[in-house]
Order: sequence, then C-alpha cells, then structure tokens
Amino acid sequence: MVFLLPFISSCYAQEHLSLRTLPFSPSTPEPVFVERVMDDRLIKSLGVHKNLTNNDVELFLAGGAEQSVQDFFNTSLPEKEGGIPIVISIRALNVQESVRRMNRGITSVARTHLSLVFYEMRSDSLKELYRIKHNEDAVFELGDREAIYATHEKRIRAALEYCMHSFLNTYHQVKATLNDSDFRPLSQNERIDIRLGDWYNLVTLKAIRSRYLEGYGISYTGFVDNSKGLIRPYETSFEIAWARPDVAEDNGFNHVNSFVFRPELYFFYKKLFQGTYASMSANVPVGFELLEDLEGKNSVNFVIGVGASQGLRFIPWRKKGIVFGADVLQQLETSKVYRFDLGIELVLGFNF
Repeated sequence: MVFLLPFISSCYAQEHLSLRTLPFSPSTPEPVFVERVMDDRLIKSLGVHKNLTNNDVELFLAGGAEQSVQDFFNTSLPEKEGGIPIVISIRALNVQESVRRMNRGITSVARTHLSLVFYEMRSDSLKELYRIKHNEDAVFELGDREAIYATHEKRIRAALEYCMHSFLNTYHQVKATLNDSDFRPLSQNERIDIRLGDWYNLVTLKAIRSRYLEGYGISYTGFVDNSKGLIRPYETSFEIAWARPDVAEDNGFNHVNSFVFRPELYFFYKKLFQGTYASMSANVPVGFELLEDLEGKNSVNFVIGVGASQGLRFIPWRKKGIVFGADVLQQLETSKVYRFDLGIELVLGFNF
C-alpha cells in the first residue's frame, strides 16, 4: 500500500497554501523556542479538495509543513539566550470539508485537524513532554466554496496557536516536577473526532402497503455519518396512495386517491455497523384526498395527521451505490376511510 501512495498523489494537481507568519502573544512567559519541527505524517498533503474552479486538487503547505510551522512559531517564540529548545512532531495536519445539519439548516463546515507532540532534549535523547489533538472548525453557507477555500490557512494558524498555548500552560504548571530519571508526558487532552464525517445524499423510492392503502413515494434524505450516538438526518417525502378497493367501497366510495407531503418532525438513524442503520421517525403528513362516491360525484378532503416509522437502511457503498431497506409505519390522519393505519414500506434508491 505504501508503494501506491506516490501514484495516488500524482493523480491530482497540486496547489500550495502559504502559511502567514502572523505573531501571537504566548499565554505564559516561558523562555522556550522551537528548535526543530518534524513532519511524521505518512501522507504529507493537507488532503484532496475542490478548488475555486471545481477541480480536485491536493493541497500542501508552501515550503513544506516542517518549515512553515517552524517559521510560524519563530515569529512569536524567537530564540533567546538561556531559552529552552523544544522539538515538535506533526502527527496529523489536514483540512476537511463536509456538509452538516444544524439549527440554521444545512450548512457547509470546514475543519483543520492537528495533532502535535512536544519534546525536550534530556540526557541526549528526546523526551516526550506533551501531546495534543485539536480541531478548528468554521461554519459557512451551503456551497460557499470561495470563503471555505480562502480560510483554510487561517484555521491552520488558529489550530497551531491553540496547541502552543495549551502546551505552555501545562508546561508552566508542572515543569518543576519533571526529572530525567522519572520522565512522563505532562498530560494528554481528550480524544476528539478526527473526521468531519461523510455527508450522504439518499434519493429513494418506496412501495407502501397498509391495512387501508397501497401506493408509492419518493424521499430525499441527507445526513452526516457518525459511528457514535444518534444521527439526525434531514428528510422529506411525497407520497401518492389509493384506498384498496374493498376499503373504498365499504366507506361509500368508488375511488379514494391520496396525495401527501410528509416533512419530518423527528428523525434519527443509529449506526449499527458499517453500512447498516436503524431508523426511527415521527412526521406530520399534510395533503388531500380526491374522492369519487358510488354515484360518481367527486370531492376533495384535506388531510393532516401524525405518523411514525421504524426500520432499517442498508448503504453498502459509502460514496455511490444502491440503498435499500424496510420500515414499519403507523399513522393517524383525517382521512375519509380510516383514522389509524398500520403497514410496511419497502425502500430502494441510491446514494451520491
């Protein structure tokens, strides 16, 4: 796999971000300076993203990550007489983009993920002082590519500054307790999510059969994949159904056709394992029925109600492919042929 990395990288054009060396004020007066920066990442790029012309490009820091980070820290922590030399190892540095559902709606999110390890030379060898992982996130209007692309560099600087402040604060607190014979890392921050998560777009068709109705529907679902906790997707659907012949006749009609828009009220996924999700939803069906009575007279009935469903979704391919699943549905509506209905839905579609 390692031998394939140069080939994979060469598939994309390269673009370089220049990291500005703007100064920041160290949080403590510790006389430390960065003697050396080591880039210990297997993949040296910041990731593959679409640029302003919508082409996939591989992003790099201009001059390389080692020199860029060294220059950035040298501006605010210059070498001084009697200063303590610190060595920094870059374990992770990348920029990410995704789409998320928030209170303000569906938005674009950009992230810089940074993982650093700080060392000090003791007894002719590097001793680990501190390690930290940090995410620097920003939210943008959906599809605001220009703003996202233009601010990657700003988030990298903010992440570097945060990690240095965190190191200096901890170093100031416990440095007096460190000695060469019993050397331990100072502390490690909590583990955080590295990836923003893939955004799934699902377009699905469903076949509906219940005690009173038969029909079809089309749905759009968008969500960010997450292995922990509940996922809150966005979903809306439109359904066309008709009362089964015996149901319509028992209620005094030849035909009852239903047209329902079903925006979600509450909708959750729970990832069971890769590609398999349990689903739970509550929704508010709104629409109308077209009715023809036994004498051939037509009328319209407004319908509204509450609905719920529970089921499974199978998404075997992460980026593109077939989606399928099944749901058990329950609904209470102001229909002319029923009040409470119970049935099943078979779902088939694709994700992109």
